[in-house]
Amino acid sequence: MAARGPLSHVKLEGEIERCRAEGHWGQLRLLVQQQLLPPARTRRKVAAGGTEETGKLLRSDYGSMLLAEALLEECLKENFAKLKDSIPLTERNEPKLSEAKQYLTNVLIRGKLRPKYMTEAMLILGKLHYVEGSYRDAISMYAKAGIDDLSTKDEPLYMLRLVAEAFVIKGKGSPVVMPNKPNMLFDWAASITDNNLGVL
Repeated sequence: MAARGPLSHVKLEGEIERCRAEGHWGQLRLLVQQQLLPPARTRRKVAAGGTEETGKLLRSDYGSMLLAEALLEECLKENFAKLKDSIPLTERNEPKLSEAKQYLTNVLIRGKLRPKYMTEAMLILGKLHYVEGSYRDAISMYAKAGIDDLSTKDEPLYMLRLVAEAFVIKGKGSPVVMPNKPNMLFDWAASITDNNLGVL
């Protein structure tokens, strides 16, 4: 995607939603870096969160959440064979996973996003914990997100995907796949990948 000038708010939101729904993670990452995150030289100043920077910080946190999701999904696609064999991914060996986790952790610690986006960040981090093999951390994050009480009525496709993934992980009961039993997560992930919804 070539560099582009600022998009209108409505057009930007529409483009972000389309990328998330259709699983265009590379496009989403570039879009976020170009449109939502401040230039690298000013990110440190924005992160300080001074009064004048509050709006930029909120925009930056939203961008960080989206960037984390894109990095996580790209990492999962790159490691599909490991996921198929139920091999946990590690931050040490997967820089994108590590970067995504850092973005999400910082966003949740600051707690400045709207509740809707805070919930999305928790769902994404729960998924990240799961692929690391940290089932308890994943379930804990889903509990914080309140997935049992989430309404999916009129929600966009990407949100339905996040919620569906959370319930599949929660319903799995254990990150260990028993021998001679099908890997439910992989089978489900393969089916949604065919529909360009993402990779779990």
